[in-house]
Order: sequence, then C-alpha cells, then structure tokens
Amino acid sequence: MRKIVVAVVGPCDSVSLIREVAKEFGDEAEIVAFTYEVAAEVPAILAEHGDRPDVWLFSGKVPYNYAVATGYTAKPFFFIPHTGSSLYRALVQIACAVGLDADGISFDLFTEKEIAETFADIPLTVKNIYVREIEGIAEPAAITAFHYDLWRAGKTKAAVTALRSTYLELVARKVPAFRIRPLRDNVRTTLNLAIRTAEAATFKESQIAVQHIAIDDYADIARGANSGYDVRRLEAKLYALLIDYAQSVQGAINIHGHGQYTIYSTRGTVARITEDFTTIPIRDEIVRGLPVPVSGGIGFGGTAYGAEENAYKALGFARHLGKGNWMVVADDGKVSGPLSSRAHLRFSLRADSERCRELARRLKVSATTVNRLLASLDKMDIAAVSADELAFNLSITPRSARRLLAALVGQGLAQAANEETLHKGRPRKLYRLLAENFPGG
Repeated sequence: MRKIVVAVVGPCDSVSLIREVAKEFGDEAEIVAFTYEVAAEVPAILAEHGDRPDVWLFSGKVPYNYAVATGYTAKPFFFIPHTGSSLYRALVQIACAVGLDADGISFDLFTEKEIAETFADIPLTVKNIYVREIEGIAEPAAITAFHYDLWRAGKTKAAVTALRSTYLELVARKVPAFRIRPLRDNVRTTLNLAIRTAEAATFKESQIAVQHIAIDDYADIARGANSGYDVRRLEAKLYALLIDYAQSVQGAINIHGHGQYTIYSTRGTVARITEDFTTIPIRDEIVRGLPVPVSGGIGFGGTAYGAEENAYKALGFARHLGKGNWMVVADDGKVSGPLSSRAHLRFSLRADSERCRELARRLKVSATTVNRLLASLDKMDIAAVSADELAFNLSITPRSARRLLAALVGQGLAQAANEETLHKGRPRKLYRLLAENFPGG
C-alpha cells in the first residue's frame, strides 16, 4: 500500500518539530513540507501544490484559517490545536526566563474562557490579563500592535503570541515575548488523525465503480427498424461514445447483450467526471448524437459483486423515472440523481431513524419514498405544491403523488391550499406541506 502524502505547512520551527514527530509514522506517511515567513503566503502554497498531497496539516489555526478562506475542498485540512498545555509551557517560560510574576500578560489566539480555565486548573490568580481573540484571517500588524501598545503603556510585563512574525517583531522591539508552539503530543495525535482520514478517503476513492448503461426500449427499436444494419449502426455509434467515456474514467468497457454495456472503473475517477455525482457529461453527448434515449446506473462497492448489485439498482431507479435518466447508488445505500437534472436529490434507501420508519408506516409508503420527501422539502415551494410538482421532485407518478398528498393531509402533515387556475383545463389543487411537523422538523 502506498504511503499517505501529508503536506505540512507552517513557519520553519513548527514545521521542523512536526517533521521530527512524523518520523514515528515513517512506514505510513510521506511528509512534504512547505514553510512561510507570514501566514498570508498559505493561499499561494495551496494554489501551487494543492493536488499532490492526500491531506494538509497546518501548524496552527492561523494558517488553517487562511487555507479555509481559499474555498479549496478537494483534500482534507487539519491543524495542530493549541491547548492549555501550550499555555502552561508559556507561563513556565515566563517564570524561568525572566522571573516575572503572572500579573500583566497579553495573549492572542486563545479565548478569554480558555485562559481563565487554564489558570483555574493550575490554580493561579492572575490580574491584568488582556486577550486578542483571532477569528478568521489574522492581521499580524494589528496583533503586534495590540501587544506592543499594552507593553509600552505599562499595562503588561509580557506578551504571549501564536504568530511567529509577531513574536520576532516584538523581540526586535525589546518586548518580553513568548511563543505558543505545537506540543509533540498534540502533533502526534493530529498527525495520526490526518493519516487515518486520508487512508479512509483513499480507500473510498479506490472503490470499484460499475456503470450499467442500456438503450431504452431496445426491443421496440429493433422491431421498428428497417433492417438489422440500422440497429447495429445505432449500437456502434453509442459504443464509440462510451469508449471515449470509459477512457475519461480510466475504465474498461464490456458489451452485455444487445444495447447493454458495462464500464468498470473507480469511484474517484467517476466522482471527478460527474462533479461529485451531480452531472453526467456522457448523457448530453448521447442526447446530441443519438435519436434514442439511453439510461445509466452507477454503483459503488467494496467488492465487484456489491458494486454490480448497486449499479443494477441504480439503473432500475433511473428507468423508474422514465427514459434517458442516470442514477447512482453507493455502498452505504445513499442514492443520487437524476444526474444533470434540476430535480436531483440525495436520499437513502434505508430508513434513517425510527421516526422515519414510523412515518412510512403511517403514510403506507416505502422508507425510500419518505427519505425522498424529506430530502426534497428544501427544493420545493412547500407553501403551494401541486401533485405534478411533488411527482417531479420525488420521481414518482402524478397518481402516486396525489395518493401521498391525501395521506399527508390525513396525518396532519399537509393541508389544502388555494387552487391555481391555468389558462386551459381544470384548476390545480395546491397543498401546503407542514414541514415543521415532519421528523426532524
């Protein structure tokens, strides 16, 4: 099994400490180090090297906040937390290095509550404590000024900072300054968590992905064709498109009978092509290039058998919705789809709670339908929904939607609203869904 690549980001001294501790994980992880002078350099580091590591580990919350602000989410982020033990060390340094008492100290990064609890645990009574909490992006110049102004005014005798740049500037100005640095135990714990998280993500990405693709109503198309050659040409055209698609997901393609194909690849490649299972580019190419609809089911699993089973389930869901749809079923029972549709939902095949199972029994529908309904509440105008709109959002027939609405009304989960008059035909009955009465509402 390949090693997990961990990108470590921070000032040089913190990165050196993390790399030292990381030697304990040498059989599992490869460390790639990136150092900076100021934390504002983090976005540039991330932009240049973001795709290579499996996980990013920041030396503290300050560089971590810079990374989060970039909006980059392709790989997981972790930071070494500064705990009360870090404060204990700073206080020991103050006492041992300069012999100061504990009155008149300025802190940054920590909250007032954290500092108060730390001193209470010692226990130690402290007067004249000043705290500059850091939320979001830190401004080193402002934090340096916070400490320096207090010291110059005679209100403090020492400054404790988490920013290396602030520490160096305060020392240059002759301020008794002390640096909060990561503790080895915190580094060890966080590094272990980062590696395990990356291992899980890597395993998930390497899961087997099976895609079953089929021409809808193939038998009817074959019967209505002028000749068998026309059907073969249609299949050849689709096969050519699917070969290119299989290459894009780095997969292998097999033909399973007339008008039926299977592509084998990995979850990670399919996730990237489908933008995390929301779109399906090959569907648009098929619509443009073929005169017949084609449906697809994508399944994932830890084994080939499990992935195949989920792919067949997904294809069944897709065809239940009509023609030309694509659905996804994951190994945990989560369903996504239809892909490339504004009615796209994510729901579970399994009842998520006893309350959901009870609601399914009351409404006399499946737990899957209940999960679809709950997942679609924030996608509909629940103050005025018609049977047709409910059918579209839940991927059920209008007749089933009317029965479901009647059951919801009977259970006190919906009530009749005004009717909507259309240009032609009878007025549509509208209902208000009482979302606050649903499980979890």
